Amino acid sequence: MRANGLIRGLLCGALAMAGCGAPGPGGSTSATEVSASTSSGSDSADDTGTTAGAPTTTESPTAGSGSGGETTTTGSTSSTSEVSSSTTEAVTSTTTTTSTSTSTTGDTTAGETDTTGGGSLDEVLTLQHVQVKGTHNSYHVEPLLPFDPSHEYSHAPLDVQLGEQGVRAFELDVHKGVSEFEVYHITVIDASATCTNVPDCLGLIRDWSLAHPDHLPIVVWVEIKDSTGGLPIGASDLDALDDAIREVLPPEQLFTPDDLQAGHPSVRAALEAEGWPTLAQLRGQILLVLLNVEEGHADDYTAGYTSLAGRAMFARATPGQFSAPWAALAKLGIDDDEAIAQAHAANLLIATNVCGAGEDDAACEAKAEAAKAAGIHMLKDDFPAPVDGMRYFLDFPDGNPARCNPVTAPPACTSEALEDL
Repeated sequence: MRANGLIRGLLCGALAMAGCGAPGPGGSTSATEVSASTSSGSDSADDTGTTAGAPTTTESPTAGSGSGGETTTTGSTSSTSEVSSSTTEAVTSTTTTTSTSTSTTGDTTAGETDTTGGGSLDEVLTLQHVQVKGTHNSYHVEPLLPFDPSHEYSHAPLDVQLGEQGVRAFELDVHKGVSEFEVYHITVIDASATCTNVPDCLGLIRDWSLAHPDHLPIVVWVEIKDSTGGLPIGASDLDALDDAIREVLPPEQLFTPDDLQAGHPSVRAALEAEGWPTLAQLRGQILLVLLNVEEGHADDYTAGYTSLAGRAMFARATPGQFSAPWAALAKLGIDDDEAIAQAHAANLLIATNVCGAGEDDAACEAKAEAAKAAGIHMLKDDFPAPVDGMRYFLDFPDGNPARCNPVTAPPACTSEALEDL
């Protein structure tokens, strides 16, 4: 850690109310988030772990900066799990990947159409058949003096992640400011971001989406953080957040719980009767999910855990809630085999955190392969592209930006049919 003890002591003393703390239930940050004992990033159902510490240089590296041509070998071995009628044989692939120096600050041309996909399989494949790369704290920029090793990573702007790194799942930490919903991690000590408020962040995703209308659906996880800076967020503020989302994303781009329910008694009933819509129906659309699970946010948003009618976002279901009328997505730990199997059987989309800053290459590689083999749909990571000083980065050598889910996809699925950068 580069911040010396004196700086750390002064900051923690002055900023105790700002949340010098460890993630609490639902991913919210409690009063000890920046302790040295951060977890591995493979968080469980209560989302208590996000990242651990990592070696970096003094300058803030961006997630696409190259590793100087270092060659690594990544093996992706997927196992077969019979968790639903759509379970198919796992795909095994071993690929040698050469890390190259890639800029993360390049522009995405507004009219560029560099993605393909679709064809006859678009009417067969659904979002449940896909496995995509995601990022944790997708806006994050390493502070000048990192207070904790888990803060020592930087992401490229969201549109660069989409266009150059193949990211299709994001995570935003949302705080209530005086006049807008702000995006950052922890006030003062870890507040640098590539986009600083909800309209700007979603606007980057919207504009890239409009320029690439055939992309796979993009999932944005939203974590309410009113314990690490900003004003308290209550039920009326969640309504205002819905309004802010709809002001940026037009109805034809925003896929909501009502869209999934589509005439069925509930979201759950729709998934049980028909599963997820086909890729043909969902290309070019954006889904948002409330990450919080604790009372005071999740229960307010789901009308006491009963419904998402009229809402702009889905809500994260935890084990024990998979049969709830609103349940459609879950975030689970990589090693939570029983819950993962239950979520697959319930047609839920599953996300997990994979590698956090500070974890060693071997541990990150092992967790990434385990997450792939488990059929987790969204693998969120601090390192979606090569960085200096690390061999590991989250890579799909058999699919760019997505691969066929080894647990749920039918045998006819190909990564080119999903999307091909």
